[in-house]
Order: sequence, then C-alpha cells, then structure tokens
Amino acid sequence: MLMKDYKPQHNTFSNLWFAFLCHFKAAPCYSVYLLLQSVLGDLITLFEHVFLPAHIISCVERKAPISEVLIFLFPIASAVILKVSLTHIVGNYIAPKSNMKINKYIHLALYEKAVSMDIAKYDDSKYYNDYVWAMEYSPWHLDQAVNQSRQFISNIIVALVSGSYVVSVDIKALIALLAVAAINLTANIILNKIDMKQWEELMPVWRKRNYSNRVFYLSYFVKDLRMGKMNERLEKDFSECRDVINGTSDRYFKKFLPFELLNYPLHDIVLKGVYLSYLFYQAFVKKLYGFGMLYGIYNAVRNINDKINNSMRIFPDLQWNSKNIDKIRVFLDAKNKILDNGTSEISNSGDIELENVHFTYPGNDTPTINGISMNIKQGEKIALVGFNGAGKSTLIKLILRLYDVSDGVIKFDGKPIDDYPLQKYRNVYSTLFQDFQTIAATVGQNITMDNSELDAQKAHKSLEMADFKQKFDTLPKGFETQLTKEFDNDGVNLSGGEAQKLALARVLYANKNIIILDEPSSALDPLAEYQLNKTVTELAVEKTVIIISHRLSTTRFVDKIYMLENGRVVESGNHDALLKQNGKYAEMFKLQAEKYR
Repeated sequence: MLMKDYKPQHNTFSNLWFAFLCHFKAAPCYSVYLLLQSVLGDLITLFEHVFLPAHIISCVERKAPISEVLIFLFPIASAVILKVSLTHIVGNYIAPKSNMKINKYIHLALYEKAVSMDIAKYDDSKYYNDYVWAMEYSPWHLDQAVNQSRQFISNIIVALVSGSYVVSVDIKALIALLAVAAINLTANIILNKIDMKQWEELMPVWRKRNYSNRVFYLSYFVKDLRMGKMNERLEKDFSECRDVINGTSDRYFKKFLPFELLNYPLHDIVLKGVYLSYLFYQAFVKKLYGFGMLYGIYNAVRNINDKINNSMRIFPDLQWNSKNIDKIRVFLDAKNKILDNGTSEISNSGDIELENVHFTYPGNDTPTINGISMNIKQGEKIALVGFNGAGKSTLIKLILRLYDVSDGVIKFDGKPIDDYPLQKYRNVYSTLFQDFQTIAATVGQNITMDNSELDAQKAHKSLEMADFKQKFDTLPKGFETQLTKEFDNDGVNLSGGEAQKLALARVLYANKNIIILDEPSSALDPLAEYQLNKTVTELAVEKTVIIISHRLSTTRFVDKIYMLENGRVVESGNHDALLKQNGKYAEMFKLQAEKYR
C-alpha cells in the first residue's frame, strides 16, 4: 500500500498531540524542558543577535552612559550563559537517559500490543503493513514530529515578538514584511505540494531499491546468492530503481525551478534591495532613527521572514510524520475479534471436545475446516494426519484459540473454551509449532523461554528425553552457551534436527498436561524419530498428546488417528484398524513404507 493511498483516521493536530503525550508520559520533565528550551532558547538568540546589538549601537550614537548598556547586557548575557550551560548538561547527561526512556515506552507499548493482538491480524495485509511500519519506524517518526512541532511553535512565537518590535518602530515596515511573507508563503505551499507528490511517487521505488540492497547483506540469502544467479536480477532491479529515481528527480526539478526562483531571488531583491534601501532612506535622509534602530528593524524583519520560511519547510514534514503516526495509532487502537471475557476457573487438564467445528480464514470463500467433531480424552495420545492443506495445523490453532471458530463449538473440561480467561486457557498447553524458532540467547533461556531461573535438574531430564543430551555435552558453556552468532562470534549454530530436539526439550521442560507437536520429526533422522516416538509413548501415560505428522511411522504409537482431507475427518481409528480398512490412511502409509524398503 502506497502512502498516497493511505487515508488517516486522525487529523494532524491529534496525531502530533499523541506524539507529545507519548514523550511526556515517558519523560515529563525532559519533555517540558525541551519545549521551553526551543521557545526561550530562540527568544534569547533573538535578543542576543538582534535587540542587544541594536541597543548598543543606539547607545554609542547617543553617547549614553555605560550603565545604559550594561543594564540590558547583563540579563541577556546571563540568559545566554544559562542556556549554553543547560544545553551542555542536559545534552550530555540527561538527554541520553531520557531518550532511552521515551524509546522504551514506545517500544513496550508496541510489544504489548503485538503479543496480545489476534493472530488473524497477520492475515490482513493492510494491518500487517501498518504493524511492520510501526515497529520499524515509530520512534523516529514520533521524535521527528515532537521536535518539528517544538520548532514550529518557537518559530511562531519568535516571529510574533519580532513583528511587535517592527510595528512599534515603523508600522510601514509591516507592508514590506507582509509582501515578502506572502511571496514566500505562496511559493513554499506550492513547493511543498510538489515535494509531497515527488516523495509519494518515489516511495515504492525506494522501498524496492532498499530491498535489493538488504538482500546482499542479510544472512538468509547468502546461500542462494552463492549458488544461483539471483544477484544478477537484484543488481538489475537496483539499477532500474536508480534510473527511475534519477529520472523522477529530473522531472520534478523542472517543476521546482520556477517557484524556487520566485521564492529566493525575489525574496533577496525585496528584502535586501528594496526594503534595505527604504530603511537607509528613513534613517539617513529623513533622520527618523539612527543606525542602531535601522539594524534592529532590518534584522527583526529578516528574522520574521526566516522563521516563516522555516515553518513552511517544517509543515509538510509534520504532515508526513502525522500520517506515519496515524499508522501507529491504528495499530495500537485495533480491537481484537477474539474476546477475552472468560471468567471460569480452569483446571490443568481435561477432555477436549470439538462439536461440528467450521472455520474459514478471513478473506477466503472456501472453508478450511468443514464440520469436524472429535473427543480427545484426558491422557490420550492422538495424531492428525493428511496431505498438505487438509486443515491439520488450522485445527490446532482453533484448539489453542489463536482463531475463533466460524461455527460449532470447542470445549475444554466440559465448558466452551471462550468461558475461560484467554491466557490461562492457553497456558494449559505446551506447543511445538512446525515453524518453531531458536532465539538468539543462551541454551537455558531457549529452554525456559521466560525470565524464570532455570531448574538444571529438570532441564537435564528434558534434554535427555528429547535426545539432545549428547549434543549438549559438547557445548562449551553448558546452559550458558550462546545460540546463533547474532550477538556472539563464538555462538553455536544448531543444525535443523538439533534445533528441533532443543525445541522439543523446551516443550517437555514446561511440563504441561497437554502437549501439541506440529510435525515434531520433520528435521529428525530415523534414530532421532524413534527416540521421539519412545518419548511420546512415555509421556502418554499421564499426559494428553496431540501430534500432527506427515511421517506416519510416528502415528503407530498413538491411541487414535484422525485422517483429514479438505477440512473433514475422513477416517479415524488406531494404526492397525486403519490399515485393515485399506483406505486413504493405509494408502498413505504404504507409499511411505516403500521408501524404506
């Protein structure tokens, strides 16, 4: 989705206020200081560089006593010293900590939303794009919006103070001021619109160009780059993007040029030519004021013009950052469809019942689960089998309430699963997903997966049951061994099978009464697969185990097998009974058995 197609749900002021509130909640004193620093700092600079020199020159012209100079000099000098000192102290000692607080506050808000949002949101491309955008760019856009807003406010206040001074001395100067401001305002508005159109046109090209750039340094693509000719395609894409960017920039340069000429050369002619000549005429021909006053008026007018120009340059950036902040707010404000209203007490184990369950993924017309009913008894071990797309993994997601059923009901321990508090219900299960991940952390942290202290004895037992103990004994620092080389050059990269065993150990360490294994042997060799089957058999004495598997050697050890096809249960029974039926399961088993003969 292009930014130009994005329709904000909040206005610019509302989004900027949201950015201010985020900063204020994270670091209130620092946020107030920065606003005061922007306004008072610019006012001090105005007095230091415009009003003070004008006053000193006037005093010299009038041969005024030194006390008249000092009475104006001391307060301004003190203010300058205070400003410089505070800027140094805050910039070096307070700002780093405060900025970290702000960054932490924003990221934690995003993380909390990310872990609580419906998994179905990942299926919504618009929402997912906003989610990724928010995660990657939110702190930068919020910081930019706050900084630019402070500068915008400061510009307005300083321009008003300067304007008051000019009008109090020579009201005719206001005409020149308004004329220059009108020219600059008109030119800048048009330039800003052209600039926004250029950026909107170039943004998708920049994204494609940056993607090509990333591929060459991300580790995920290293092998494909070495073994194929993908680099030739990416280099071609990169070059084409550069050509488009250059061509677009040249085209827009022609649109910019007339208004740039109208803005800056005409501004210099009016302000530095016509208006300055007028001031000299007023000062030296008509003798209305001295050189000091002339200096003050001219620089005050120039200051007003600079502040107006600066504000006009800031304004499109404020709008741009507002659009991005709106994406963050849409992400944070989104409501979950899976409601967490359950209040029933939940036990650690119980029967799982599915009654005529249907489910269709959002945006799809064809149901993935189509009228499935089954009863999984406490302590029973079952297997869900079938070809790809049969609905096995989707059924697990429904049982875990990662999605809510479209129709029908799933019960746990006799009650519909939405009667229970969501997180407490999910905590009943220990799950090994097919696309499990090894975290860039220690072995111990990869087992506990939380901040709790590792129970070494329990962890050793889990590693042994998962057939990872032999590999573990070779690790240089035991449970403190860092996995992956993301943060440590001495980190250990596990093979696919080793990583799967460690993930299984993670499930066993959690010691939940219901275990779900999604393709638990996909990366294992036959010996490791045998050990897994043995482990599952041992667990089944007291735990409920649900296995999804394409490798039917695993299913021989379970109590009951459900064969799925097109979202329906087409066969069910134990291994021997299904072989005797000589149906789809038997056919699938025989095809796999042939590979081992």
